[in-house]
Amino acid sequence: MSRRLAPLLSLALLATLTLALGGAWAWNARHSLAAPEPRDEFAYAGSTACQSCHPDHHASWSRTYHRTMTQEASAKSVQGAFDGQIVRYWGQPVRPTQKDGQFLFEYLDPRDDSVRATVAVARTVGSHRYQQYLAQGDGGRYQRLPLIWHQGEQRWIHYNGAFLYDDNQGFDQHAATWNPNCIYCHNTGPEPRITNADALFQRLKRGERFNYLNEAHWDSRVAELGIACETCHGPGAQHAEANRNPLRRYWLHWSDRADPSIVNPRRLTPERAAQVCGQCHGQRLPARPELVERWLSRGPSYRAGEDLQQHVTLVTRDTPVPAGDPDTFKLRFWPDGTPRLSAYELQGLMQSPCYSRGGATCIGCHSAHGGDPAGMITADNRQGAACQGCHQGIEQTVPAHLRHAASGATTHCVDCHMPKLAYGVMEIHRSHRIENPAPAANAAGQRPDACTGCHSDRSADWAQAALQDWNGKPSAPTATAIPENLRQLFAGDPVQRAVAARLAGAEDAALTPQARRAQLPLLFAAMADRYPAVRRFAWLSARQTATVLGDAPLQQALAGFDFIADAPQRAQALERIRQQFRPLAPADSQGGLLQADGAANAVLIDRLRAQADTRAINIGE
Repeated sequence: MSRRLAPLLSLALLATLTLALGGAWAWNARHSLAAPEPRDEFAYAGSTACQSCHPDHHASWSRTYHRTMTQEASAKSVQGAFDGQIVRYWGQPVRPTQKDGQFLFEYLDPRDDSVRATVAVARTVGSHRYQQYLAQGDGGRYQRLPLIWHQGEQRWIHYNGAFLYDDNQGFDQHAATWNPNCIYCHNTGPEPRITNADALFQRLKRGERFNYLNEAHWDSRVAELGIACETCHGPGAQHAEANRNPLRRYWLHWSDRADPSIVNPRRLTPERAAQVCGQCHGQRLPARPELVERWLSRGPSYRAGEDLQQHVTLVTRDTPVPAGDPDTFKLRFWPDGTPRLSAYELQGLMQSPCYSRGGATCIGCHSAHGGDPAGMITADNRQGAACQGCHQGIEQTVPAHLRHAASGATTHCVDCHMPKLAYGVMEIHRSHRIENPAPAANAAGQRPDACTGCHSDRSADWAQAALQDWNGKPSAPTATAIPENLRQLFAGDPVQRAVAARLAGAEDAALTPQARRAQLPLLFAAMADRYPAVRRFAWLSARQTATVLGDAPLQQALAGFDFIADAPQRAQALERIRQQFRPLAPADSQGGLLQADGAANAVLIDRLRAQADTRAINIGE
């Protein structure tokens, strides 16, 4: 062979091999798109595997509170002040401290503060509003510890103050085991893996009584701590393997076809897209009895993209309770079925005409890869941009539709159609049941309303008359009545009182400075409620009001109030606050709640409290 021909033949052979291999790759790419292999529901790859191909999405997800929902305890993850200062609540002093790189809770003897027990923090849960701490115990159990760190207030809070329970709580009232509980929604690919289920079942058949949470043993695993990529996109190991073929990646990119090896929620139907979020933001039970064992062993059977309701039954007001208080689920909803706790957002959305008739879904407003991490929502969507895509007629006449422009108030779509009425993680959140304001009906149905929540110094009759006037149906003058929000502040059940207390001093409330000041004595009265959560919201509203009014001495007095301190300490602090405040003769008596000198009408307040349900209504999150 000629030396001149050898290089040419080598090039020709290389070209032939390249075309052959390229053709094989291309055929494999087309074949994997046309006939994907069955997906393995446990084939998780981890978020690190996603980073090389999706660096921008990985970076935007990394900024979210989803990523840090559950973490191993470390100097980087722990937010609480483990500084050796003793925290005293519910009769038990606890000292958060550090030693040899560990974060510890030292349980002290109430008599002399000597150390009785030391518990090491193994994991953290949460990083936005507050952070909980887990200790690893016997039988593979991770158990929640009683002190939580409130990030906003930068202080320790006993978890008795984080739930809607009254003062009659024990120190370990809310002890919980992570393995069959928190693991499901706060992690990716959760597998509780109970190891002694058969033995416990045999004991149950013999009629033995035992504490399930303390005696169950676990070998729990997760694909990844926290809420990572594969929670929303499905297990990704097969996707990562398939896309090692560069031709497949380019084929998908240029054809704009959906990749069957992974789930993109934006390519799903609105119903299925909402269910991706609803697998956690929609409290649920296993759809069938046989799935209970599956949940306790390998975890939930649902994966992103499937029909959630084939796997779970969403909890509603009418869901039967198999054991315990028959009102457990009923109390988590307003009488008309609207959820009044967080983590029921899917139920609220499904009750909305925007969902049933308009195809609204979670990602129409929220994004795991954009907007403020606090809510995963952009400023435009907070102001109603997502609504205007369907309500285009209203978009052209927004100022007239809002009706509040003349008053100078800044009002957005969500303020009227998604009012704040759901309790969760020590805050009041917006309802996800998108609806029109109905002040009279809502007052009759014993639930908060958008109009009277914002205009907390006005009655339901006043709000209903205003709506009728707007709609061209003149109404008769209304008689002076107790403002609806303030009525619920004293006569409502614990959730009503909590919502009312928070709304009474909201920064964006439609209140004049005089009206804000007039409400302070009523907020002080609510700071004596028997529910810690109600006391805290009343205190927050009073503090916000003092800030708006620029009353520095009152702000300082309010700073000395601890909503979960012992009753004598709270009473003393409240007396100092009242002494600091100088009421003025009100322009409006608030339906008789205020006396002529501006002080609270204790007789009427007691009368309203007597109308409230006196049962100890306890509502967990």
